[in-house]
Amino acid sequence: MILLQRLEKLLLAVCIVVVVAVAVTPLAWMILTSLKPSLIAVASPPQILFTPTLEHYIALFSGGDAGSTLGLAFVNSIVVTAVSMLLTIAIACPAAYALSRLRPAGTASLTVFIIGVRMLPPIVLVVPLFRFLQPLGLNDTYLALLVPYVGLSIPLAVWMLIGFFQNLPRELEEAAMIDGCGRLGAFWHVILPLAAPGMAATSIFTGLLAWNDLVFSLPLTTTRAVTMPVIAARMRVEEGVLWGQLGAVSTIMIVPVILLTFFVQRHIVSGIASGAVKG
Repeated sequence: MILLQRLEKLLLAVCIVVVVAVAVTPLAWMILTSLKPSLIAVASPPQILFTPTLEHYIALFSGGDAGSTLGLAFVNSIVVTAVSMLLTIAIACPAAYALSRLRPAGTASLTVFIIGVRMLPPIVLVVPLFRFLQPLGLNDTYLALLVPYVGLSIPLAVWMLIGFFQNLPRELEEAAMIDGCGRLGAFWHVILPLAAPGMAATSIFTGLLAWNDLVFSLPLTTTRAVTMPVIAARMRVEEGVLWGQLGAVSTIMIVPVILLTFFVQRHIVSGIASGAVKG
């Protein structure tokens, strides 16, 4: 029995090591590529041992217009992602609350329709959106990106938040309304603070959709509203792929995500856990 338990623990440890290795290896390889000299970055077979260099980062930030474009793209990505997260949560929270608490006629069908909208391939919206925004002079603006980001994030956010609101006891709202709060007051003062972990988890998932997007940002932006994925796509030049600089851009892209996840990880874990169990 003891031998069997030790074997189970050993197998569990091996599985954990394998999963972590699979998850971390691409990330580590990307960071190492950004630190390799240009010739070693494209060497075949790949070289593991090398003298680290910051030449690719220096080339990105000191490349004249390219350096200023990278800074602009980083700011654009932060702004567009933050605004899309705020707008998505601001719109999705009342909608999810109404569907989970008020349950109007056709709620089940409406919920299925909402998540069905999110399953629509984003690529089919690019040409109609481009043709719609071009006469208005809105291409290459924040609004050109916010429209598809918010529009496609709201269904996912509503679908996730419904589960969070359903886990909150109705007695809390009823007690607040007995004390004089209306439905809106109970929602604002009681439900939203309790739903903060779920909102944090939902914000991260919807924010990643905007931060990593290339489908809309590539055709809808050119200079003023370019984002980091567009800069990464431009690392493919006539001579081939600039692997070192591509690794550097990708490494820069993941830093804000890692920092944000680190600061809100407690809310993410509790939010996912609270939304996973109905009761």
